[in-house]
Amino acid sequence: MNLRDLEYFNCLCQYKSFTETAKLLYVSQPSITMSLHRLEKELDTELIIRDHNKNKFSLTESGKILEKHSSNILNEIETVKFEISKLTRNKIKLGVPPIIGAYFFPPFMKSLIKNNLAEEIQLVETGSAAMKNLIISGKVDMALLGSLSPIENSAVNSIILKKDAFMLCVSKDHPLSSASNLNIKSLSKEKFIVLGDSYLHNKVFNDICSKNNISPDSVYYTNEIQTAKSLIASGLGIGIMINMAVKNMDTIKAIPLLEPIIFYISIVIKKDHYMTLHEKKIKSILTEKINNL
Repeated sequence: MNLRDLEYFNCLCQYKSFTETAKLLYVSQPSITMSLHRLEKELDTELIIRDHNKNKFSLTESGKILEKHSSNILNEIETVKFEISKLTRNKIKLGVPPIIGAYFFPPFMKSLIKNNLAEEIQLVETGSAAMKNLIISGKVDMALLGSLSPIENSAVNSIILKKDAFMLCVSKDHPLSSASNLNIKSLSKEKFIVLGDSYLHNKVFNDICSKNNISPDSVYYTNEIQTAKSLIASGLGIGIMINMAVKNMDTIKAIPLLEPIIFYISIVIKKDHYMTLHEKKIKSILTEKINNL
């Protein structure tokens, strides 16, 4: 069966017009008709029923079956092309949210260098909220992802590697720094430093405010994690961050929330993603290093 004939037929089914299909594919209308006749001859069945008066057609039962399977076949062909192209691609796109990467990447990088894999990786950095879409769309090969619960998505495979907790972060000189835990409702007059909406932290902040029915008087948003931490350390505001983001900073005090919020760190790969040997090795090293930290 000619693959081009399947492409023509699949497009014809979508646009329900010989004229539009020919224009879209930059071929003549007779080419579409001849392609259809070849399929009907090879399958020994009619695929469409024409309504010449209305210049329309409908699919026969055989045509409906071929439409379904032609879509699957063409999608599989595209997947094959993509996976084969990966074998000759130099870089593996690894998604690493900045906060997670700052904590885990140094020891991971040492192992990559030791195993001659450092040159194989191209880092893609953005917050966990945006990273999830990059994985699903296939724009990154694998990623570390933060979430508020174990990831359940039919499009991806995920393994939880570590758990952390969100903390209220203040300057070490802030009046609140001596508190053992804090009720968010008492903080409505504070100035908050909040990460942008590509970060899961943004959702956590908004959810906390909504749940406690508070509207802080002053909020400063930034997409840069280092800027946020510097502002908090300087006493210019307080923020909500995962513990690992600030645990080694002498200038910031992390205070547990009265109602704990767990942060899950997972390695995530698109379900139909073909993994090369190098990708499998990188995943193994990443999993081992994070589990041991």
